[in-house]
Amino acid sequence: MSAVTVALPGAASAAPDPRPVPRPASVGGPATTTAPGGGRAQLAATGIDLCAQVAYAAGFRGNPLVTAVAVAMAESSCNPSAVGSNGPTSGCPYGSLDRGLWQINNCYHPTVTDTCAYDAQCNANAAYSISSGGSNWQPWSTYNNGAYASYLSAAQAAVNRLGGGGTPPGGVTGTILASPWLNVRGGPGTGYGVVGYANYGDTVTISCYTFGEYVSGGYWPSSTWDRITDPATGASGYAADTWISTTYDVKTMVGPC
Repeated sequence: MSAVTVALPGAASAAPDPRPVPRPASVGGPATTTAPGGGRAQLAATGIDLCAQVAYAAGFRGNPLVTAVAVAMAESSCNPSAVGSNGPTSGCPYGSLDRGLWQINNCYHPTVTDTCAYDAQCNANAAYSISSGGSNWQPWSTYNNGAYASYLSAAQAAVNRLGGGGTPPGGVTGTILASPWLNVRGGPGTGYGVVGYANYGDTVTISCYTFGEYVSGGYWPSSTWDRITDPATGASGYAADTWISTTYDVKTMVGPC
């Protein structure tokens, strides 16, 4: 909300606020129609869980992640092909369209093409940029009118299911697939010393991921290593992600170390 300056009798007028007014991300809301052929996200999740997944992948974290999901629900019901049609507004005399999950307006943000706007991940990436990484939601009409607030509880639940907000009960967990055990090391590679071990089937807590030595064995050969803690053995350190089963790709569940 913009500050309101009240001029006192005999006082000089206040200087204009030099900060630029952000361009609207959405003008109307919520969306009322669906774009033909829209919603081209190649993702298994749908609805609010889709919003949580792509928002996390775009870079939102913590409370801004929850707010992002709530705003998307208020704007589009987390339908990637949602469209809102607007009449003439300042700078858009011929009307405009709000598009996709975060209803990115085609007049105020013409660099966000329709192809991008109706793709779930690309729309989330645009929302991350427009919101300055989740620090400014004033460009969204449903944030300004408070409509997003009724979705905050559902948004938090979706973030908890994803494991992306760092707040789910018990943290983000994975299951050890290496048999009979997996070495836990002091760094992301076999050149680092063994600091403990995790047994096959143990449930471990994952705090972050990093890239290190490529591991060709396991179930998904890669250079991703997870920082884990195994409550059963007390081990804490790095283990190759290829030997740890998680609900989603670990890189969408936790941040980098």
